[in-house]
Amino acid sequence: MDQPDPAIGRFWLLQLIRLGGIVMVLTGAMAVAGRLRLTEGQGAVLMVGGAVAFFFLPVLLVKHWKSQE
Repeated sequence: MDQPDPAIGRFWLLQLIRLGGIVMVLTGAMAVAGRLRLTEGQGAVLMVGGAVAFFFLPVLLVKHWKSQE
């Protein structure tokens, strides 16, 4: 019982990945809108990368964890 539950750490890692994806999407949207000193192309890349991080990285990470069990 001295070992902490790995599910707690995994849960918070998934939430951090999702939060990072949201921040990337919002930063990209601000760049596309001209609020940041980035080009529209850079903003679009941030938006797509953030969406991928939000939707697909957690799924891939969970599959990886399940394959190790």
